Amino acid sequence: MISGSTENLSRCTLCPALCELSLAWKGPDIPRVEYPRQSGKGLCPRGAAMGELLASPSRIRKAVISGRQVPMLDAVASVAERIKDNGAIFFIDANLPLEEVVAVAETLSGWQQAELCLLGSPEDEQLILGLEASGAAYIAQEDLSQCDGFVVIGDVFAANPRCSRYVLDVLMSNRRVPMVVIDSSGSIVAKFARTLISCKPGEEIEALKSSELAAAIEPCKKLGVIISAEPARGRIWRQLGFLAGQLAKSHGGGVAVQTAGANAIAAVRLTQQYKLTPLAEAVSPGAEKTRIAIGVDVLGILGQMEVEVAVAAAAVPNETTKSAEIVLPVPLPCEMEGSFLQSGHRLTKVSALMPPPAGVPSVSELVKMIASSAGIKASAFSGKLPALERITVDAPAASAEAGVFDDDAGSKTLTMFRQPAHHYAGALTSQASWQGKGNSPFQVKINPADAAELGLKDLDMVRLETKSAGTGAQVQVVEHIPAGTLAVPEGYPQGRRLIRYEIDSELQTVVSYPVKVKVEKIGSFVDARGAK
Repeated sequence: MISGSTENLSRCTLCPALCELSLAWKGPDIPRVEYPRQSGKGLCPRGAAMGELLASPSRIRKAVISGRQVPMLDAVASVAERIKDNGAIFFIDANLPLEEVVAVAETLSGWQQAELCLLGSPEDEQLILGLEASGAAYIAQEDLSQCDGFVVIGDVFAANPRCSRYVLDVLMSNRRVPMVVIDSSGSIVAKFARTLISCKPGEEIEALKSSELAAAIEPCKKLGVIISAEPARGRIWRQLGFLAGQLAKSHGGGVAVQTAGANAIAAVRLTQQYKLTPLAEAVSPGAEKTRIAIGVDVLGILGQMEVEVAVAAAAVPNETTKSAEIVLPVPLPCEMEGSFLQSGHRLTKVSALMPPPAGVPSVSELVKMIASSAGIKASAFSGKLPALERITVDAPAASAEAGVFDDDAGSKTLTMFRQPAHHYAGALTSQASWQGKGNSPFQVKINPADAAELGLKDLDMVRLETKSAGTGAQVQVVEHIPAGTLAVPEGYPQGRRLIRYEIDSELQTVVSYPVKVKVEKIGSFVDARGAK
C-alpha cells in the first residue's frame, strides 16, 4: 500500500533523498538556492547548483527554429505540422512529478499519431524491473538505521549522499555490523567496507552469489541491501535486482534503491500501466516518427547512439538541444511542483521553489499546446493519480556474461561511475559555474598497479581512445578500483561518448557495455601549469 503524503516542502528531486531546499536572494533579480538551517535536512551540491540556473543567461526562454528566435506559437505550429506528416514519439523525463507524467499520458492517449516514452536511466529501469519481480520490500533511507547488516552494490553514497548518514551511524554504534561492498569502479563507499568484494565491471552477479558474502551476512536478521545501477556493466541489472531482492527477503530486510531522479520506480510502473512505448522501440533505427525530447537530454544520456531528435525542449542547453532543429523552453525541476513516489511506497508532495520564467509552459502544458495545434482536442487533466502498486513482472532469466564491446580497441577495460556532484548526465548541474571549475578537468580513475605499468601518477594527463570516441582526461589513482579497469564519471558528455549504448534485441532494452580503451600519456600536471 502507498503511505500518506509527507509535508509539502521545496525539495531537490534529482535523487531519492528529496532533500529540502530554500530560496534566497543575492540581489533584486538574482535568486539562489540554499540548504535549510536545520540539522539532517540535506547537504548536497546538486540541488544548490540549480540556484545558479534560475536567472542564468544560459536559460532557454524563447523558442528557436534553426538558430533563429521565433514566436512560441509559430514553433509549436511547426512541431504540429511535422507530427501530421510523420507521427511523433514524445520523450519526457521519467522523473517529472506524477501529475505532469499522467497529464501528458492523458493528452496523448487519444492521439493515434503520438507515442510516449518515459526516459530515465536504462540501467535504473532494468534494476527496478528485477526488484519488482523479487517481491522484496522497498525501504526508505531512514529505515536503514534499523538494519543489522548491509550489502552495498555500486557507489550508493554518490548516487544518494544522504543515505550515508544512516549507514555510518549504524557502523559507528556497532563495530560488528557487517558491511559488504561489491565494487567495480573504485567507489567512495568502498572505503567504509568491512568486507570488500572487488570485481570487474559486469561481474556483480557472481560477487553477489559468493561464499564470502554469504558468510559475512549469515547472522543478519534485518539485512539492508542498498543498490545503485551504474552504466557500462552490460545486461546484468534486471537479474541483479532480482537476486538482490531475494537476498534481502531471505534475511528479513529490504532494498533501498538509489536512482537517477526521485520518481524512477513510479515511471517503471506507469510505463506498464499505461502501456507506454519502451525505450528500445522508441530509439530503434527503423522508427521514422518525429522524435520530440521534452525536459530530457536524450543524446546526452545515450552518448553516441544513433538517435535523431528533431525537437528538444529544455531549461538549459544540452547535447540534444545542440542538434535539434526546433528548441523550446520548459521549467527547471525546482520550478515544478507535484507528487513523487519516495522509496517505492510513500507519496511525497513537493513544492516549487519559484515559478518558471514568464511564458515558459510546464511539460504537460507544452504537450497540450502541440496537440491543440495539431487539431487534437485534449481534455483537462483528470487529477487522478494511479495507485502505483507493484507491477507483475516475471523472474528474469539468467544473464549472459556482461561482455566487452569493441574488445580489440585496447588493453584496459573502461566503465563509468556515478558522482556526488552531478546529476546523471550532467545536463543540469554541470551548468553551474562553480561546479565546472571544481570538477575540471575530466578525470579517469585507475588502479595503482595499472598506473605504475603505464608510467602514470596522480594528475597526469592522458588520452583515452575507444572505438566510439577519444578524449583527454586527468589521472586519479584510486586504491579500490580493480586492476585492469578504468572508470570515468557519467556526468560528462565526453565520458558518455566513450561508452556506447546499443539495443539488446533479446531483452528488448537499451544496454551499455564496458569497453576496451587505449591509454596514452600526453602530459603531467606540472607541465599543464607551465612549470619547468
